[in-house]
Amino acid sequence: MQGHTGRVSVTLPDGQELRAHLYERRYGADGWQYRVGITSWAPAGIGGRAEPVEHGVWLDASHVRPLPGTDYSSIPTRTIPAASGQSWTLKDLPHRPGHAGTRLIHVIGCHPGTPLTLDQTLDALRQPRTVTCHTCKAATSVPN
Repeated sequence: MQGHTGRVSVTLPDGQELRAHLYERRYGADGWQYRVGITSWAPAGIGGRAEPVEHGVWLDASHVRPLPGTDYSSIPTRTIPAASGQSWTLKDLPHRPGHAGTRLIHVIGCHPGTPLTLDQTLDALRQPRTVTCHTCKAATSVPN
């Protein structure tokens, strides 16, 4: 597995907790999922001597927890279009004296707001002072 990673805590089905590498996260109709690499022992070569090997797997949010103080901003984040067609939200940020207000597009689950379809999201992005959220990397989830 390659790319930017962050460490997370993973809970196994029997309740054990271990550390894993987080490689990617995605949001879809079933909620957040995380692609992690979990290191375990596996036989290697002739003689079957055990060596550490990383196994990749997608896990639901209920099995993955962030570690305090870890920066996840460089982890690739994407949205899988939901069955309802609403995968983004729009949040209006207030006007301040001397500054015009801004509208922020988020991936659903990043920040509460008005749910948007793809067409509504593209229309909103054509408006002045509408930008995508850098935290959830909403720009990478909107098709060109």
